[in-house]
Amino acid sequence: MIKQVLGNLLCSCLAVMSFNSLAQSNDEFNKLLIELQKLVSEKKYTQAYQKSNSEYQYLGEPVYDFLLGVSALKTGHAAPAVFAFERVVENNPRWYQARLYLVRAYLTVNNLPAADTQALILINSPNTPNNIKSSAQSLLETAALKQQEAGRSYKQNIELALGVDGNVNAGTAENTIIIPNIGEFLLSPESKSTQDNYARLNYRGKYSHPIDQKSLITLSIDTGWYKFAELSQYDRINAHINAAYQYKQNDISWFARVATTPLMLDGELYRTESALTAGANFTLNKQVNLFSSLTAGVLNNRFDEKLDNSFYAMNAGASYAAKNWFQSLSINAKSEEADITEGEFNSRNITSLYYQANTQLAQHLQLLSLAGYQWINYKDDHPLFLQERADNLLMFSTSVRYLVNRDLAIQLAANYQDKSSNISLFEYDRLDINLSASYSF
Repeated sequence: MIKQVLGNLLCSCLAVMSFNSLAQSNDEFNKLLIELQKLVSEKKYTQAYQKSNSEYQYLGEPVYDFLLGVSALKTGHAAPAVFAFERVVENNPRWYQARLYLVRAYLTVNNLPAADTQALILINSPNTPNNIKSSAQSLLETAALKQQEAGRSYKQNIELALGVDGNVNAGTAENTIIIPNIGEFLLSPESKSTQDNYARLNYRGKYSHPIDQKSLITLSIDTGWYKFAELSQYDRINAHINAAYQYKQNDISWFARVATTPLMLDGELYRTESALTAGANFTLNKQVNLFSSLTAGVLNNRFDEKLDNSFYAMNAGASYAAKNWFQSLSINAKSEEADITEGEFNSRNITSLYYQANTQLAQHLQLLSLAGYQWINYKDDHPLFLQERADNLLMFSTSVRYLVNRDLAIQLAANYQDKSSNISLFEYDRLDINLSASYSF
């Protein structure tokens, strides 16, 4: 009996002591909250953060976490602020101001997708106060702008090459030709194939500017300067400049592109080609991509107006990408119409077939290959040879590329062309071999 009374008395004492301890603890916590609230309201964020950060035993208490998050965010401690506000909204999902602060914290640490998600929760909730919704909408627009700025890029590449061109002027191997009504004609050296060494300097630049999450504008330039050792009349500068707009809609990317391609020969502008292209890329799955495009353009030759023409082209194909392989097959149909009657013999239809295969041979070694074949049929008799010209052109290029590091690469390339024709003057073969070093920045 005595033991039972003593036991009950002991339990009562412990209960009273526990209650007193809890009450004391609550008083200390309430005093801390009042102190932190006062410091935050007086914008003494550094003191508030130091004070709250030292009382880590209260982590998980929503009001404490909120005041900790505010003082952390205001003093540049974004990561602790994120964790604090995440705990608040986890414990109290309807604390809209805390969720708004979480959006701000996510923006500060550049977690833009998370900022979007939390802002949309506030905007789409029917119970969110209007002032909170307005602030969330403003932060959502800020996140979109930051995503746009993050997507902007300007990539550049410069390449220096030394090579040998086995047929600089695409001349024939024949010594003489037969001209109807004239007979055999001895060809001048300018019409025959000529070999020379050259140096080539290339510059490539591409600027990408996202408009929003679905659309993108790109500007690019690819220019090359060729200097031959002996045949200076073939020194040239060519460039390809284009601007493109791309819009992504689910698995389809639509694009429109305007381009110009000037060619300077021996220091003078020789010709300019300008074109407008529209097309689409369709992602069938992670490995297969389908593409097609339509192009219309004009070519202006400064020295011979009989070479001026307007052209139209259609292109379609498919690509396949695997772990270490990329392959592409495409077909192109092009029609060129001379601008003046005297140049009708230069009007032609070109059908082309291309196959590309790239593979990763080793960690730093790549093999790049391209094969193509063209069927070229002219639409009117040649004024000198009195027959319609028909050419076939075989093209093959391959290169081995060694990546020294992320920016520097060394490449050995070979390009071969073999052109056959029913008029022997226009037949030739050409082999170009070069060694280059390129730097990307």
